[in-house]
Amino acid sequence: MDTNRLAVTEMDLASADRLWRTAMNRTLGPDAVLLHGFGPGGEGEPGSSIRRTFEARRTAVAAWRHARRAAA
Repeated sequence: MDTNRLAVTEMDLASADRLWRTAMNRTLGPDAVLLHGFGPGGEGEPGSSIRRTFEARRTAVAAWRHARRAAA
């Protein structure tokens, strides 16, 4: 069980999520995550800060899920 790897991926995911939420709020307003976060608006337009942070967040989620399964 590699709990250290799981902890690192959890921190990476928290950071990526925070950056995505910040980009959403800056671009679409304070309720952006609630209103658009789980639809196409949450992905952002190609080349946008929302898209870059969305992709980083998606990668972090996948890494965290992989580490979680490996630690089980």
